[in-house]
Amino acid sequence: MLEQKLNNRRPGALGGIGLIALIALAVLAGSAFFSRLEPRIGTLSSVLFIAYGCAIAWFLLNWYVLGFIYTANADCLRVCRTYGKRERFMADVWLNRVVACGTPEEMKQRCPGARVYRATRPQCEFEPLALAYKDSKGTAILVIQPDEAMRSYLLGAIRGKK
Repeated sequence: MLEQKLNNRRPGALGGIGLIALIALAVLAGSAFFSRLEPRIGTLSSVLFIAYGCAIAWFLLNWYVLGFIYTANADCLRVCRTYGKRERFMADVWLNRVVACGTPEEMKQRCPGARVYRATRPQCEFEPLALAYKDSKGTAILVIQPDEAMRSYLLGAIRGKK
């Protein structure tokens, strides 16, 4: 069994302080902006400010907190989302159901109309690998960023199952 954790790089001490300062500045600027809109649009400005705060929180969660864990054994690749120390199941890909693998662009051309699931991080140095596989709803594509050990293990296991 092989396991890989995929996270974005954490900001250093000064980067963390700068990030907190930017968040505070964004919230204060949003508060001032939506307060100025209140005489014109009323309570809608409060709703928009809440949506603005949710957008900031979503960005921070996706950019700094969200990670992935890839676990592969001889039969299956399991992908879980991680939020800090909490894991949430995302997908199981049975290796004997993999139709093709390659770059995401190749798989989108080969399997048009397939659902695409992404388990990648924007700041990661590993190249993406797309796995097209059959599931109960048809064909799906899972895009992951495995390191060299995980990539060679998966490709060897997929070739061995065909």
